[in-house]
Amino acid sequence: MRIAVCDDEPLFLEMLREKLERYYRSLDLRIDAFSSGEALVRAVEREPFCWSLVFLDIEMPGMDGLEAARVVRDVNDAIPVILLTSHTEYAMKGYEVEAFRFLAKPVEESSLFGALRAVEERERRNRRIQVKADGRELFIPLVEILYFRSENVYLTLYMTGGRHCLLRKKLKEQAEGLPPLDFFQIHRSYLVGLRHVSAFDGREVTLSDGTRLPVSRGKRAAFVQALSRYISEKE
Repeated sequence: MRIAVCDDEPLFLEMLREKLERYYRSLDLRIDAFSSGEALVRAVEREPFCWSLVFLDIEMPGMDGLEAARVVRDVNDAIPVILLTSHTEYAMKGYEVEAFRFLAKPVEESSLFGALRAVEERERRNRRIQVKADGRELFIPLVEILYFRSENVYLTLYMTGGRHCLLRKKLKEQAEGLPPLDFFQIHRSYLVGLRHVSAFDGREVTLSDGTRLPVSRGKRAAFVQALSRYISEKE
């Protein structure tokens, strides 16, 4: 994961870097620091799709953060841009450049972490899987998937709104292509989307559309752990 941070204050850049590293705790994290809006814009124009998130200070000499954000959005409007400033009256201007969020400086860790969780949630909501059904390629948002049901060499994919489609695929193969935080195989025949779990009585799970599915005895403890982990990550 690559994050771009643009601010003309070296001490603030280092502070933000430390907080980001503390949140992600990942060796895969790369933070690219820029001291001016011009430098950030040049980098984004060279590599439009390499950053997952951009932090931008509004008040900088030369090209300010708002102007830089406009260019970033023009080049790649999918990058979440979080604006930073010590003057809260600038917050409303963030709407002009479709900023994802605004953070006041000095940045409180709780506010920063809340913004990062919101970015992750947006990514989850926007993520899709590609499936082939009825001779067509379909792109299904993960948030709309209730569950998969295995029947021999076929899967039935059940979605919100009463929709479903038949796939020629094995359940294990499908599970490997889904984010493990969001899905769990509760039974040899069922794989459920954890966001749609509304109740569990120890033997059966109830989904948001009222569907009740069995949970295998050997999977019940792991299912409770997976559901608890999912809920804690969402908080």
